Amino acid sequence: MTLFLACLLLVQTPETFEDLARRGEAALDSNPVQAASLFKEALDLRPSWPEGWFSLAGALYRLDRYAEARDAFHKGLDLSPRNGVAWAFLGLCEYELGHLDSALTAIGKGEQLGLGSNAGFEAAVRQRAALILIRSSLFDQAMSQLQPLAKQQENSMPVVEAVGLCALAVAAEPSKLPESRRKVVDMAGKAMWAATSQRPKDAKEGFDELLGTYPNEPGVHYAFGLYLMDTDQHAALEQFQKELRAYPDHWPALLVTAFLETRQGAPEIAMQLAERARKLAPASYFWLCDAEMGRALLAEDQPEKAVPYFEKSVKLQANNAQTHFYLEQAYRRVGRKSDAKRERDEFVRLKAQQDPLSLPGIGNR
Repeated sequence: MTLFLACLLLVQTPETFEDLARRGEAALDSNPVQAASLFKEALDLRPSWPEGWFSLAGALYRLDRYAEARDAFHKGLDLSPRNGVAWAFLGLCEYELGHLDSALTAIGKGEQLGLGSNAGFEAAVRQRAALILIRSSLFDQAMSQLQPLAKQQENSMPVVEAVGLCALAVAAEPSKLPESRRKVVDMAGKAMWAATSQRPKDAKEGFDELLGTYPNEPGVHYAFGLYLMDTDQHAALEQFQKELRAYPDHWPALLVTAFLETRQGAPEIAMQLAERARKLAPASYFWLCDAEMGRALLAEDQPEKAVPYFEKSVKLQANNAQTHFYLEQAYRRVGRKSDAKRERDEFVRLKAQQDPLSLPGIGNR
């Protein structure tokens, strides 16, 4: 062999972009370390390749290299901003990095654009979003995140635990609860998720077991009351009252009890409960406390006193159709016709976009 031929054999032909991309895709599931290396090489050759940035980010996410994955998702989204799955994955990265507000924003964009057809991925995304909302005591919004999974018969432990936290109104992560409390959360979650998933027999059995095993645990009677709301509001009220006798500072129980007391003809009691709730609830629920005060005053035929409460409620929750509906009623009863029409128009506009927000953890009113 001549020296010239020997040198030719030693020279390696550089891999083309297509070769690197193909090998990276093939290694993505089985060898994310190799996949990440190959995608980096391919992106050096073609940095304007959005799918490559997404694939690199996916490989880095599998390796728990969340900061690097986040940066790669950002680069891909700069090139292809309408990829809902990538936005949701970015939200998962931010969640793992502890940037919860950014995580919720990114997940929201992903939901608007579409989370794709992978049911397991959607469950993971919605469960993380729910946990973020639960930390802020936004139990109704957390349940709204989880409810679409009921149609898919999703029954994974993380989802059930998140539902249990909403049902009991516990603003914590399951992993940070003592084992004894996690058992209550698990049992409550299974019962409430059965009800949400339209499995009435399982739901009844689940709540019977929950009440029989943990009748004195915080939130149990509240959860059972939520379950009863659609079928027997009188029985639900009794459960909420039991909750408050044992745990008088359970603010979600105070709010839903105030709502029912007004509906059942006891607005004086409702006002007392709403005032107590406002001293205990997070600021994100002040609008609802004010709305309940206003509803009670309307029921007492005191619309002049109700108007300021509804105005405060609208100011705090301007995008909620229900607040404008209540304020329209109050304005109409005090003869402020033009103001009432304005609120009616806003209610109709918002109602076309959304359902009115509910009491903590329960469905529409």
